[in-house]
Amino acid sequence: MTLDPARRRSERIGFLAGAGAAIGFGISYPLTAIVLRSFSPLGTAAIQGTLGLLIILAFAAIGIIPRPARRSWKPGAVPRLVVLGLCGGVVFTSILNLSVAIAGPTVTGFVATLYSVFSALLAVPLLGEPMRRSTFASFLLALAGTALLAGFRPAEVPLGGVALALASALFFGLYLVLSRKWGMSHGLDGTAIAVANLTGRGPVVLVLALATDPAGVFPASVESASIVALGIIVIFPSMLSQLLVMASVRRLPARYSGSSLLLVPLTGAVVSAIVLGIIPSPPQALGGLMIVAGIAGASGAAGLVAERLRGLSSGRPGPAGGR
Repeated sequence: MTLDPARRRSERIGFLAGAGAAIGFGISYPLTAIVLRSFSPLGTAAIQGTLGLLIILAFAAIGIIPRPARRSWKPGAVPRLVVLGLCGGVVFTSILNLSVAIAGPTVTGFVATLYSVFSALLAVPLLGEPMRRSTFASFLLALAGTALLAGFRPAEVPLGGVALALASALFFGLYLVLSRKWGMSHGLDGTAIAVANLTGRGPVVLVLALATDPAGVFPASVESASIVALGIIVIFPSMLSQLLVMASVRRLPARYSGSSLLLVPLTGAVVSAIVLGIIPSPPQALGGLMIVAGIAGASGAAGLVAERLRGLSSGRPGPAGGR
């Protein structure tokens, strides 16, 4: 199918925004492991979400990012924002940080990446988007590559941590699909959704953390590395990535925005090598290449390149449309 130039440009922006969000999310896994040296899982989620929310509100107030539209706060829209704040906020973040604490950042980075598959699968009944065999095969290829990248060994991994990461993936996949659905049907804009998400990740979790374990929020001693890591998490995954992922899901079908987010474990592995000194082995490097190939297949980029190469070999120009 041939797409008009404006549609192609919008989808390119959407995919690049999803890739940028993935880089931010990927950074968070190894850095969270450093933050957890000083803060509890709930305390980490509470601090990063609250600070991220304050930054977004400040940016909206001074006009750096658009302010939430009034239609996003209508009575019919507020319950949907609450659901999004729960799925992508308090539930997702709390479960994810517990998984990192139990199973470690590398394994969590592998299992939690399944939210890209969950979003594509949930989009079939919730958005009416088709599930293509090639897309599903590409996801499987990327996930197999993630397994190699993570050095995944089921017998050596805490099953409780894996179960928590899987649950976090399900909730975030639901968050992505519902954000696209309600953004189109009820006019929920990206800033409003990000505010709802970070409210669920920040103040709500903060109240919970202070009630159950205040020392996890205000520890007696804090490593300087934990402070630096926490600051980076606040700026990138907690604030910038939230805005980028909203820009992606509004411009792309769930299967395409989900495929760009498969860059998360690749980014996590690179940052783990730099920050934690975990050097990928040759099989892990092969896994990284498989992830890139899976992203290309799921996004349609591989098919477009193949068509253009066939066109060049036959003396005809490549297709005008495509992604």
